Amino acid sequence: MISKAARLAGESLWLICISFFLLTSFLVYKHVAFKKSVYQSAREELVQLTSEAAKEIDKILMETMESAAALAEGLSSGKISRENMHEHLKEMLLENPNFYGGTITFRPYGYDSRRKLYSAYYSKSGNSDTLEYVQLDELYDYTKSDYDWYVEPMLKGNRWGEPYWDEAGKTYMTTFSALFYAENSEGDEKIPKGLVTIDISMSRMRNIIESLDIGPSGFGALTTREGNYLYHPNYNYVLEHKNLIDIAGEKNDDDRLMLAKKAALRESGVIDHVSTTTGQLSWLIFEPVPLSGWSLQNTFIRDDVQVDVDALRKQVIWIILSAIAFLSSLAAVILKVQPGNPLKAWALSLFVSLLFVIGIAAIWKLALTYNALDNGSGKKITHKSALGTIVKKYDKLMEKKKLSPPTYIPTGIFIDAIKPGSANDVTVTGRIWQKYPASFPGHMVKKYHIGRAKNIKITKTDIHKVGDEEIVHSQFQADLRTQLDYSRYPLEVEHIGIQILPWETDQNLFLVPDLDAYKLLAASLLPGLDKEVFIPGWELTDTFFMLKKTPVNTNFGIKQNFDQDDFPALYYEIGMKRVFVDAFISNLTPLIVVTIILFSVTLLPGSIDISRVLSICVSVFFVVVFSHLAIRKNISIGEIFYLEYFFFVIYGIILLAPMNAFRVALNIESRFFEYENGLLYKVAYWPSILGVFFGITTWKFY
Repeated sequence: MISKAARLAGESLWLICISFFLLTSFLVYKHVAFKKSVYQSAREELVQLTSEAAKEIDKILMETMESAAALAEGLSSGKISRENMHEHLKEMLLENPNFYGGTITFRPYGYDSRRKLYSAYYSKSGNSDTLEYVQLDELYDYTKSDYDWYVEPMLKGNRWGEPYWDEAGKTYMTTFSALFYAENSEGDEKIPKGLVTIDISMSRMRNIIESLDIGPSGFGALTTREGNYLYHPNYNYVLEHKNLIDIAGEKNDDDRLMLAKKAALRESGVIDHVSTTTGQLSWLIFEPVPLSGWSLQNTFIRDDVQVDVDALRKQVIWIILSAIAFLSSLAAVILKVQPGNPLKAWALSLFVSLLFVIGIAAIWKLALTYNALDNGSGKKITHKSALGTIVKKYDKLMEKKKLSPPTYIPTGIFIDAIKPGSANDVTVTGRIWQKYPASFPGHMVKKYHIGRAKNIKITKTDIHKVGDEEIVHSQFQADLRTQLDYSRYPLEVEHIGIQILPWETDQNLFLVPDLDAYKLLAASLLPGLDKEVFIPGWELTDTFFMLKKTPVNTNFGIKQNFDQDDFPALYYEIGMKRVFVDAFISNLTPLIVVTIILFSVTLLPGSIDISRVLSICVSVFFVVVFSHLAIRKNISIGEIFYLEYFFFVIYGIILLAPMNAFRVALNIESRFFEYENGLLYKVAYWPSILGVFFGITTWKFY
């Protein structure tokens, strides 16, 4: 017959179980609703961003079509004569910064009965203020079928051509062609006399796409009606004339096949996608460009959504706590542990211990996933819009102070090797290049300096001339002092920052990242880092440029006529996190073995000689102490680190074991230790230790 106390205890357990079930359900609902609202808001913003970018591209295309058609109409009607048509073409090209070049081209013998071909071509060739003139018919026969800017429109009417490499302009471009007709053409008998073309360099489209703020790991792409790539961060897709279906087949990507079908139908939408470029969960957002039928596609990595990671981590920790309490109480209700049935007590002990182990592992995962990097006053630069915003802000500041505009030096870096030194030092070896404009003062030194480092070695390797720019390449090696936060050891998430400073500190000269030098800027793809680089015990997670203010309280004895501190310094950041498996094997294995040995001591009969118990405890004590000291020797920290609390718990258990042996030897009675031959003590051993470990983990990473 069940006693009143047992019945009351059972009812209390049910009440506790139901209460924690309701609490867990509420916390899960609240967490899911929070994430859903954040992701939904981010998704809507990205859809809007993609739509606006498509409209911007469409606007450029519309201006192109209207301008070409207007000039063609003038030639058809005779309002624009052959004598002044060149001036009209030049004026049209100079008025619009998006136009790269254009032609007035005649059909064979359409310009002059004694001259087969005539095509006057003007291009900006990288300079938006002047035009270069080329007689295209002297370069090649444009009536050949390879040149669809002429052949296709002459057969089918006004149209956009497929992007191509232009020999005259020496650039990858797309062209709109508008026909003009012979003056005596009437009705349906219009005879095309030639066409007006306007070229748009695809670098303009690239700039629009790369300026989009789609997160540090996101990237955009642009495809034609047929799915051919006009732009992709992997530029080989464009050069090799790849299309969506080709890449879908190569990467076994069903989402791209779906995208190819939807893009061909000029549809818009969002596909939940696993990026084949980054391997991460993402949104594939696509939007048509109405006039051309092109499709703009933005891949946004969901981990890049700006969310309060501290709030997110705390929500999940509360869910874990509540879930453990619910499952533990549920197990107690189901098992109905009663005196005289040790098997159920051991089953409950094992289940609760397993819950604590899972809880600890879950919080470890949270600690490595949801962590906030303190950038101070820094700004990540993973796309051109972020850089442009900072540069424009500083330009306006200089203009407001009536100072001369600053000189910006695009600077790139590539890391060849990283070698750990002491606990807080690493040696970094790599290459740095800088692009100096033709306007760079001749009296200034074309060098740079590595800040916050020692044993710096910089060797200039070569100099290249590209247009008006001079690109200076060099190799460097430097010992960097890193401030690692070992309080989380062995669950650290850190960044190594390489500060690159201009050599001329008294000049209005600033370094900015050379974003054009990298095919992919997604931080998770480690731009600027050799694939063979590794740091033992660490996983490299991301790389990115950062502009960060580093104020100093001195002018180094040099008076300056500008506020240099207003412009942030250039940093190249390398993200990394501890490979927990290595730390687990080297540090936790001794603790686990010692804990098992001490548990074995609790299973020994009470009649065992106390000296044997003491010898076991002393032996394991030295194992723990030496392991503890070895960790303390390898890391430099003036506070207690996370794993160290585990050692303190083990020290307490080592002291508790001989204390119980002394109690037995002195015949001191204890209901807890003597109940059913020490069953309570033995059963509570693992849940107590793991519960303490779980509590420490929760407190440390909350």
